[in-house]
Amino acid sequence: MRLPQLPSNLVSQKHLTKRLQAWWADYYFGPEAEIDDEPEEGSPQEEFGAITDGRKAAAWSDPRLQVSEEIWSQGFLSPGGDDEVASLIRPLALDLSMMIVDFGAGLGGTTRALHNRTGAWVSGFESSPLIAEAGAELSYLAGLQRKASIEAFELQDLSLRESGFNAVFSKEALFTLEDKETAFQRLYECLRVEGQMLITDYLATKPDAETEAIGKWLDSEPVRPHLWSLEKTRNFISDLGSEVKITEDVTPAIRKQILAAISAFTEKIQQKSKKAPGWGPAVIAEIEMWANRVKVLDSGDVAVFRIYGRKFDPSLK
Repeated sequence: MRLPQLPSNLVSQKHLTKRLQAWWADYYFGPEAEIDDEPEEGSPQEEFGAITDGRKAAAWSDPRLQVSEEIWSQGFLSPGGDDEVASLIRPLALDLSMMIVDFGAGLGGTTRALHNRTGAWVSGFESSPLIAEAGAELSYLAGLQRKASIEAFELQDLSLRESGFNAVFSKEALFTLEDKETAFQRLYECLRVEGQMLITDYLATKPDAETEAIGKWLDSEPVRPHLWSLEKTRNFISDLGSEVKITEDVTPAIRKQILAAISAFTEKIQQKSKKAPGWGPAVIAEIEMWANRVKVLDSGDVAVFRIYGRKFDPSLK
């Protein structure tokens, strides 16, 4: 996951909440004639910003990362949280004797939640070296550097022990990958026979993923998605040698989580007039990204699906 850097003077801190409300209401706040970082008279002076708790990884200096974690809770950069992970994996009956891959681990919130909920050893893999370093630091601070490890990877060099894992988990991470074929192949090969795969991802609802709504969304993302359809994804996983047992549209739940988190965040930020340095443009960028995702989900051309499959014995293919 790559988070874009933005100029610190993009928007006045003074007008931050108005700009947020305007964007969320689907129109732009007019450009400011001048930048004024002084708080309005009579407003509270309490600073609003992420608390790093002695974290030292380079990524923590990025306001965008600070804002993302503030919205989605410690260790997370997207909707969900510990309870959502627990709900998703409940049918898998995972336990402490198992080994799990968390693909697209981000800051490792899902990785640590998987371990904490199951006792299993979890290996998290994240494509951004900076975010992987920050995630590994969080696991270290939690005393889970071995049981919930996070490491950076290059897809072509990703080395997973063949037939070495009981389950693969991936939460809204694959849609940004261009070479999905290699990713799915690596994940399939690392699973033992009867191993389970559970992914949630943004997918086109129809085979033709080239609608106007999708095009606008692709252009708006900080990392341009490479969108597959549900049909293509299901067929590819099946052709590898997994029985796809569940494909469920979980868009309503994801949409609800996005709106609730953004609403809570904007309410919290309105109560404080002094923001951490660089937070103005970072907040705007984060809100815009999620507003655009809600918009494309509302179009019906894209949905978030939960896909569950189980690897069968290759000799039976």
